[in-house]
This record gives sequence, C-alpha cells and structure tokens, in this order.
Amino acid sequence: MQSSSQSSATGATGIYRRVYFQTKRRRASSRLLTLGGFMILLGFSAQSGALDNIALDVGALHAQGWKLEGVKIALNDLPERRQQLILTIGKLSLPKPLDDLKLADIRCTSFTWGDNQVICERGKARIDSKRWRSPGADFSFRLGEKSSRAKITDLRLFGGTVDAELTEQAMRWQVKLKAERLDGVLLQKQLGFLPAEIKNGELGLALTISGRQSEIDEFDLNANTDRLTLQTADGKTATEALSSNTQLHAVHADGLWHWRLTEQLTGGALYLEPVYLEAGKDVIKLTGEGFWSPTGQRVDIDSFVFDHAGTATMTGRAALALGAQVKLTEAAVSVQTDDLKPFASVYLQPFFAQTALEGLSLQGKAKADAALTELGLTSLTANFSDLAVQDESGRIHAEGGKGAIHWTSDSAVSIPSTLSWQALSLYALPLGPAELSFVSRANQIELLKKTKVPFLGGNIAIKRFNYQGHPEAEPDVYFEGSLNNVSLERLSSALNWTPLSGTLSGNIPGIEYRDKTLKLGGEWVIKVFDGVIRIANLASSGLFGDLPRLSAEIELDHLDLDQLTRKFQFGGITGRLSGFVKNLQLENWRPVSFYAWFGTPDDDDSRHRISQKAVQNIANIGGGGAADLLSRSFLQFFETFGYDKIGLGCYLHDGVCQLMGIEATETGYRIIKGGGLPRIDVIGYNPRVNWSVLMERLERITTSDQVIIK
Repeated sequence: MQSSSQSSATGATGIYRRVYFQTKRRRASSRLLTLGGFMILLGFSAQSGALDNIALDVGALHAQGWKLEGVKIALNDLPERRQQLILTIGKLSLPKPLDDLKLADIRCTSFTWGDNQVICERGKARIDSKRWRSPGADFSFRLGEKSSRAKITDLRLFGGTVDAELTEQAMRWQVKLKAERLDGVLLQKQLGFLPAEIKNGELGLALTISGRQSEIDEFDLNANTDRLTLQTADGKTATEALSSNTQLHAVHADGLWHWRLTEQLTGGALYLEPVYLEAGKDVIKLTGEGFWSPTGQRVDIDSFVFDHAGTATMTGRAALALGAQVKLTEAAVSVQTDDLKPFASVYLQPFFAQTALEGLSLQGKAKADAALTELGLTSLTANFSDLAVQDESGRIHAEGGKGAIHWTSDSAVSIPSTLSWQALSLYALPLGPAELSFVSRANQIELLKKTKVPFLGGNIAIKRFNYQGHPEAEPDVYFEGSLNNVSLERLSSALNWTPLSGTLSGNIPGIEYRDKTLKLGGEWVIKVFDGVIRIANLASSGLFGDLPRLSAEIELDHLDLDQLTRKFQFGGITGRLSGFVKNLQLENWRPVSFYAWFGTPDDDDSRHRISQKAVQNIANIGGGGAADLLSRSFLQFFETFGYDKIGLGCYLHDGVCQLMGIEATETGYRIIKGGGLPRIDVIGYNPRVNWSVLMERLERITTSDQVIIK
C-alpha cells in the first residue's frame, strides 16, 4: 500500500482510490485482528478524505458446517457525508442434509461483525440448486461458532411467494418453509418430476423440519391445494378443481418414524379408479397414525379413520411392505353406514359396472368387518338391517332384508349365518317372508337347516343346498327340495301367461351342477292339473355358455284336459290326457330332436267333449278339412262334440316334424275319433311339417280369438 504522503507528491491524479486487504485463514475468530486494522484505516481515511472506497477481502469462513465463500467488506462513498458499508458474499453453503442448496450473490447493507459471529440484518440473495435458480429475495443471517441462522423472505417463486428460515445450534438444526399460492403448472414445468400432469390450480404449505447433523428426526407439514386439476398418465387418478388440506407430523426415534396424518377434502372432485368423490357438500376426512421403518421397508398403520359424512365411516389398521411395489401384508377394516343408498352409489356401483350386479341399488343400514393378508381376504362379518334391493333390469327386488353374514377362509371354522327378508321377488316371481340359516367358509356355502319359503299360495321347501367354488373352474352346486300347492292361476298371472287353474306340487330330487353339467339325480314328480308329470334323465351342459344343451325324458299321466284348456284360447276339451316326450334334445333352448305322443289314455272313463273351436285348431295343426266341414254343414250350430279318443304325435328330426295320429287312414292319419252325438272325426293330411311353421301355427291359435285355417 502506498502512503498518503507519497501519493500527494505525485499529484492528485496519482492518488489510489481503493485500499485492498486479503486473508486466507479459515476461522471467523482469526479475522478480528485484521478487521481491527481495517477499522483503524477507515477512521484515518475518513479524516484525510484521500480515498473514495476501501475494501477488505476476507476470503472464506466456516462454522459448524456452514461455509461463506467470496466474503468481502467494502466502504463506499468516503468523500460523501454518509458512507455505505456493504458486506458481499459470493456463496453460502448450508450444512447437511441441505447441502444441495446454495445461497448466492448475497449483499448486506446492514451487518455487524464481532464476538466470533457475523450478522447480516438487511440483505438480498438468491437460491441455487442442481435443478433451478431463484430470483433475488430479502435475506438475513447470523453466522457464529455456537449458533447460526439464515432467513429468506418474499421469494417470488413458481408464481407465488416463499419464506424460508434455517437455524442451527449445538449440532441441531431446524428449517421452516412457508409457501403460498404456488402455481401448479409452473411448479411442474420447472421441477419436471411430478407423477401427474397438472392442468390448473395452486398449492401452499407450511413445513418445519429439524434434525441433528445430517439426520432428520422430526418434521411437521401443513399443505393445501386450491382448485387443483391434474391427471396421471394412465388416467387412473385425477382431480378436478380439488381443494384440500393435509397435515402430517412425524418424529424419528430408535430407528422408527412415528407419524400422524390428517387429510380433508374441502371442494372439487377426486377420481381414484373407479371411485369418484365429490367434496364440499359433505365432509370427507382421513386421519391415521403409525410407524415407518426405513430399514425394514415397512409401514404400520396402527389406526385410521375415513369419514365421509352422510355416507360411511371406515376404521381399521394395516401394514404395508415397501419396495419396487407397495404391498399390503395385513389389515383389519370396519365399515359402517346408516344409509346404504349413497354408500352404494359412490363406493359399490362403480365396481358393479359391466358385471352381473350392474343396475343394483341398495338401501338400509350395514356394518362390515374384514381381515386381509397379502394372500387376500381371510374373514368377513357383515350385519345389515332394513335392507331394500332394487334392480333396473327387474331381476330382483327385496324389502325388509336383515342378516348376519360370517365368512372365513379357514375351512375348519363354522360360524352360522342368517339371512331373512319380508318380501323378495326374483324376476316376476314373488317369495314371501323367510329366513335362511347357513354356513359360509372358504369356497363353500351350505344350508344348515330345512327352510320353507312362501310362494304363490304354497311354498318352496329347500331341503338341501350346497355351493362349492373352485378357483380355476365353475362351481359345484347341489339342490334338493319340493314345490307344495303353488297356485297355477297366480303363477301364470305373474309370468303373464294365459291363466291356468289348479295347483302345482312336486318333489325336486337332487339337482347337481358339476363340470359345467346340470344333472337330475332322480325323477322329478310334479302334481298338476289333477295328474302327474314326471321328468327324468334331466341333464344340461354349457348352461352358462354360448350354446347350452339340455336333454330329458318327460311323462304325462292322466292330466285333466278341462283344467288344462279351460282358460286357453285354444278351445275347451274335457277328458284325460297322457303321453310322453322321449329323447328330448335342446340346443340354445330350442328343440332339435324328440319323439312325443299325447293322447287319451286307454282307461279313461271320464266324459269326453271337445269344443268347436278346439276342433278347428286341432285340424289346423294337422292340415285337415274339419273346419270347412263345420262351416258348410248343420254341425256349425253345435258348440261341443263327443269324441272317443284324441291322439297326436311328432317325431322331430332335422327341423321337420313327422306327425301321426291314433290310427292311419287312406288319406292321412286320424287325430280325433268321434263318439256319441253329435260326433266328428278329424283327419290330418299333412304328415310332414316344418317345425318353425308348426310353432307359428300354435302361437297364432293360442294368442288370437280368430281361427286362421291354411
């Protein structure tokens, strides 16, 4: 440095305008002697007025992991009445774990330096990281050997403002971060690592993190979203104008993190495939607490509560295994709702879509408890009351449902379940009040005791029922029961058939469905029309496939024709009818082959009368000329005729029905053999009739009062 006296000898133009000190020592305390000399120089220079600016290059300072680099102190505007003392710092490096962040271009206009510490009260700085660089913001800090602090405020970042403060003392540190109205689109654009595409909305947070040395041991987060709209690439998660608040607190001790979480949706909508939640109308809130083991890669949720006001409350606990994928290892969950209608609408119907349950709506109260492991559901208990079920397709309707369902995956455990209803309709068939007692375990459902279900003035007696499921195949089902005194009039009305009279009864032997085949274990005897119908060798394959097949043998024994035809538009007939259908084969529920015969039994001694309309219709089936005869002769004045026998048979093969009667004639086959007065014979002349044509004829004559003769 050149003295002032030497400088004055060379003239004003040769005077140095800047005095420069430099030091490279590392500790802040070693600067005091140099700084003291600098201050003496400041006083001398101020009196002499010989200098404009004086600067001290301090170099670098270290304190407890903090590092100041490019530290300079300058006194400017010495000739002026007010001088400006400025501290500039090229870079401030923070201790671990925040060493990725750097504060740069620091400039302090109000600072103090002494007692082994440097204090900047009013300054400006910006933040540098590996990902981005911030604009300048208000900054202050205190750097000392025992404690340090840095604070940045009013940082304009991502369209909002950010305040941050870092303090450190005795190897412990704390970071406080507050961000308001951050633009989600700008945030994603500049950070570029968010897992979803943000289309609109703002975010804010208040975060406090503390720790010791490079370890974090506590943090507290309060975050919120305002009208946030985003969507993941796979479309399985999305939000629409979602407003929410999240509070998360966690403390680290003994290698574990103990955490508490509160999440509340306050507006907008959230989609988690396939569930869609609308917030704002009703409170939707999730709370929980538990432990996280970073080394064990495990999260234990000791308790959680999901409360959707007016819809349902879910409580429970769970454990998750972390890794390449998050896996559930165990869980116990309880769900309770006082109104199944909104619960089913929000949480069940999305899963019903495109399944057999689509279109179902539920009402009532319910509570369910479930236990799960990584292998799946292990137990389920469900209690419900006041249950009402409605199906848009009209398949099922129930009212007054009540039950306690117990299911377990352990096949050795048997806990009885009950299911009851006040009214139940399956399609158009109504069932009266009843209760079922059964056991449900593993893949099996088994009826525990016999049950009678009221049905159309009679009942259905269920003697045995067993369901056995198979993971890779269709289930096995067994049923055994009976029908008792079921009203045919009410049955035909429910099914919208032509009204029938009488009752229907009969034993249903063991019906078994196994290996995609339905089989009748014995003979199904049905008492109807004061006679008996027997069904044997009933079997069906591909029942739920594209081409179901069915085969059976049917026998009719002494059916009362008066009861059978009394209310049919076909025409009235008295007497008895017996017959059979052998080798019946159906494909897709359409007959492809059979041999059938229906006629007057030999021992029938009842009164035989047939109406004129029935004669015309029978003649129409066989292609006879009886209708012409009736319309052209005096016989048209009689309403009924006597007959001795009636008989008509069909052998169906390749879509053609080979017709036959009670006996052959020269011109065809006899269908009705007259007897008594007045009497009439009906002869069929067309022995071969296309099956579809025959069905069209039968449909016309049973659905119309007008008789059409071809």
